[in-house]
Amino acid sequence: MNNIKNLLDTYLKKDTAIAEKDLGNGYKEVCDLQTGDCYTVRLKDGLIERVDNTMKLNRTLKVETPSGVKTLLKD
Repeated sequence: MNNIKNLLDTYLKKDTAIAEKDLGNGYKEVCDLQTGDCYTVRLKDGLIERVDNTMKLNRTLKVETPSGVKTLLKD
């Protein structure tokens, strides 16, 4: 936690109040305790990279039609 906190403090030139939760695979959820905003980040080569929090899951659906079985993608 100190590593990300130190980087943020240096960049913002102020003392930040953050909460950090390890999500695994180098990803962390960092929350600003003053604003309540939370972001998923990862630390790469000493830089903090914000990760898009949306995940898409594509599912397939098999449908039997008169011409045979078709596979459809479903969001």
